[in-house]
Amino acid sequence: MAARLSLEHITAWGLPPPALIDLAADLDCEAVSLFVEAVNPESAGPSLVEDHTLRREVQARLRATGVRLHTLECFAFTPDTAVKRFAPALEAGAELGGKAATAIVFDPDRARTIDRVAAFAELALGFGIAVNVEFIARSELRSLADALALARAIGVPGPGIVVDALHWTRSGGTVAELAALDPALLGAVQLCDGPAEMAPDLQLFHEGFLQRMIPGEGAFALAAFVRALPPDRLIGVEVPLQDLADQGVPVEERARRAVAGARRVLGENGYDA
Repeated sequence: MAARLSLEHITAWGLPPPALIDLAADLDCEAVSLFVEAVNPESAGPSLVEDHTLRREVQARLRATGVRLHTLECFAFTPDTAVKRFAPALEAGAELGGKAATAIVFDPDRARTIDRVAAFAELALGFGIAVNVEFIARSELRSLADALALARAIGVPGPGIVVDALHWTRSGGTVAELAALDPALLGAVQLCDGPAEMAPDLQLFHEGFLQRMIPGEGAFALAAFVRALPPDRLIGVEVPLQDLADQGVPVEERARRAVAGARRVLGENGYDA
């Protein structure tokens, strides 16, 4: 079974999207994710919604390299979210060939979340894009069980689920529940590593966006995680390495190390890496 990898945007944060695509091709990754919708001002990158010149450059690099855009990041649901405002980002992502959009939930009102994510899934479907919800231990969708309950409550067309090794670990996820997940609901997988413990106040932004560990160099149960996945899935390498950035290691080298680590872990656990 071949290792199919996507270079996730925050692994090479700071690279312009065309350069990210070239780097993915150099690292033999078949896909990338791109932030078309900023979660917060700290995560805002170049606007693929507003910058049409940049969008054309991205299209050109995707065609030239054969790398594809898979996931559009990242659509945050808060109490005051207006779903219709996501339409321009979905349109831009669809123009670039994006196939999935990730939703994260910071709204404690469950009924409102169900209604809005359902509306988002319907809106995205009009652009040919599937929606996946990502559970995050420090969000209102805290676990795989929470994400599964949301998907079931919405029904069809409903969201898939993003399973990130970081959030699976921090939420106390088990191999049994991951192995039992209907493969049709597994919308995306992301691989990284980290220490056994992380202070709760550092989990959301610091660990989520800035500092993880290269797969195989931390304490996460990655062998069990990988072996519980359905075969032949695209696996996102999502490994921001602020510590190496602070040491002056170029972003291209940081991404190379992250991808190499992912291939080693996958190769040790049944993949042809």
